[in-house]
Amino acid sequence: MDLRKWFTTTSTTSVKTVMPSTSTTSDVDRPVTEASPSDRRRASVTASSHDDDTCPDDLGKDEPLQIRLNSYPTRLFGTRNRSFLHAWFQKRDWLEYSAKADAAFCYPCRKFSAGSARQIKIGQPQSGTRLDPAFTTNGFHDWKHAVETNKGFSRHEMSKEHLTCYSMWKEKVSRIDKGKEISTLLYAEQIQRNRYYMSSLIDVVEFLVSNQLPLRGKIEAFDHMDEGGSGLIMSLLEFRIRKDPQLSEIVKTIPKNVTYTSHEIQNELVAVMSSLVLDAIVKEIGDSWFTVKVDGTRDPTGMENISIVIRYFNEKTLEITERLLVMTIANSGDAQTITNMILSELSKAGLNASEILSQVYDGAVVMSGKCGGVQRLLQEKVGREIPYVHCLNHQLHLVVVHMLSAEKAIQDFFSICNALYNFCRKPTVALQYRGDRLKRLFDQRWTGRLATVAVIVSSFEDITSVLEHVSSARTYGAEVRMEAVGLLREVSDESFLFICNFIHKVLLLLNPANIILQGEDTDLLTGMKLVSSAAECVRNLRGEDEFCILCDTVTASTKDTPVSAKRRRQVNKNLTEYVVEETTGANIIDKVELRRLYFSALDHILDEIEVRFSERNSKFAAALAALDPENETFLDVKSIKPIMDLTNSTIVETECIVAKQYISRIKEEESQQMMTTRRLLSEHHKVLEAMPSVLSALKLAVTFGASTAMCENSFSVLKNVFTDNRRSMNHTRKYQLVQLAFERDLTKKMCNKWKDLVLRKFNSSTRRLQLF
Repeated sequence: MDLRKWFTTTSTTSVKTVMPSTSTTSDVDRPVTEASPSDRRRASVTASSHDDDTCPDDLGKDEPLQIRLNSYPTRLFGTRNRSFLHAWFQKRDWLEYSAKADAAFCYPCRKFSAGSARQIKIGQPQSGTRLDPAFTTNGFHDWKHAVETNKGFSRHEMSKEHLTCYSMWKEKVSRIDKGKEISTLLYAEQIQRNRYYMSSLIDVVEFLVSNQLPLRGKIEAFDHMDEGGSGLIMSLLEFRIRKDPQLSEIVKTIPKNVTYTSHEIQNELVAVMSSLVLDAIVKEIGDSWFTVKVDGTRDPTGMENISIVIRYFNEKTLEITERLLVMTIANSGDAQTITNMILSELSKAGLNASEILSQVYDGAVVMSGKCGGVQRLLQEKVGREIPYVHCLNHQLHLVVVHMLSAEKAIQDFFSICNALYNFCRKPTVALQYRGDRLKRLFDQRWTGRLATVAVIVSSFEDITSVLEHVSSARTYGAEVRMEAVGLLREVSDESFLFICNFIHKVLLLLNPANIILQGEDTDLLTGMKLVSSAAECVRNLRGEDEFCILCDTVTASTKDTPVSAKRRRQVNKNLTEYVVEETTGANIIDKVELRRLYFSALDHILDEIEVRFSERNSKFAAALAALDPENETFLDVKSIKPIMDLTNSTIVETECIVAKQYISRIKEEESQQMMTTRRLLSEHHKVLEAMPSVLSALKLAVTFGASTAMCENSFSVLKNVFTDNRRSMNHTRKYQLVQLAFERDLTKKMCNKWKDLVLRKFNSSTRRLQLF
């Protein structure tokens, strides 16, 4: 059965209103005001057949056509010429005039008489009723007696047949106006059934895509759902049908070949929903300046997936917002290709590249290159300066990596941690281990190292206990016992615990900055302040007192720990008056070596932070600082100017003076609360509207991005969507599913706020369903 047939079996064919013939249009001024049809009635009235062939073709089809002519044709009656008068239309809404026949007709008698081809079933005239043909087929043109009493119009108007037809006509008009015409009622009911079924299907699709679940499988039919390969959309739809009696009745009338659950329909629904999400994002951005964030990753098929995130100030919520604009693929990894791709995707979405405020990427040469990198090429193509921000999370990661790789002892420490992780995963050992689960180490995430040392610090006794048990129990194989003996010797070493506690303390100080930098509401100014604060905390560790405290902590932890019976090697006496910078071959590092390791690692961290985050001294960093209410240079016009120049706007000094005074009073009243740029925008936006240049500067300050964490978060969604069993999907469907899952708050609006939008867009794109 054809898809249209099931949804449109009760529909009817609409007929356009017939206008006066072209032969008289030059004489036509306009229709009589009283008879002008409404748009609603024009669209609603329907016809089932053509009028009688004997009637002129310039009469009304859907309602009486009362035309006004400058002059009507005359006829000779006796010695006097007479003609039709347009005044006769008054108080006679049933009357119509044919210019071709120069005759008057009765619209209801033509349309609703027993002999008429156009009649409705309810209230038909009795069989055998015959009307005066002068008002139905031949036309009335006795203008001399037209308005005489008991003659012409008066006689016809009082006839029983006319009154019956007139009543039927008015009843039909009333039904149309109220939307209760028989055909309209049936058609509207069918449309509501269609909408309910499609709405249920949309709800199912929304639930699956927003939860990153697969829609379809190899089998797509209700009859095969018990075979386990139909995909979740069929199973979830079947569950809803069982729980919804109304939907269950609708489904019974649907032929099996038009259930609208095929992969084509699913793809169309996903595409429609994705387009609505994209439209909503672009609408939210509006005319605001925005920051572009880009990062890439390879999926298991080898394709380079590029995530483009837009950061902007949301005028509706008065909050900074980051959205995934698109996840696309790059056919080549060169800077030129990626730059063109970014500009192309912005253009497709309807965003203007000239409104890019800043760009945030990682430190790869292809992205950050000063001469041929994406950041430089983008500025050249747009034709103005667009500041590039090296992702602060990436820089912080590189600081930690540099510190961990600078000392051989620290590298050896994590090698032992990795061996310990693999040992505790052995099934026979895992049964005996009672401590916290050790974490796997990843080169891409230094937070994994923090989790590892945190477990060792908290579960050190459990680790040494299981190692001691395995090394002495003959129930384990020789290789396992030997491995346990070696690990026990290493973890019992004083230097192992010292490095573990040292790394734990340092990484804990850096972790808050890392976590906050991953938030979408963290701007560049806040990020720089966080990194600076973390660096200051690390700098405070660089002292003899802190070193001694750490040594005492290690000594207390190893007091009751089993120690290897191996003889302690002595340090060469010839080196007592020297500073030893390399290992002397001793298995146990003495306190001098621990002190050297401690201060050396701290110096590496502080030096690396100083080098990588030196951009805080740039003109833009100074401008951002001048937009911080807690800064001494707050609203300094000269400092703010570089940011305002990016948007070709100016900062008004008098507005800065007033705003500064206003904010100072607020800070005095709220002495215990810290005033931030975000707080100013969200809580005092109305007041700041009176100082537009200051308000604009504050919005620009929070629009500067600090990291590409949101791009990396989208890659986590990609991993969940693009699983081993879903590799056959094309890229368009893949990035649409990723976007819908990532922007879950917008996707959920498909089930309520945007339901009509989904139905309308789906209906117009498929041209299969009558939903409106």
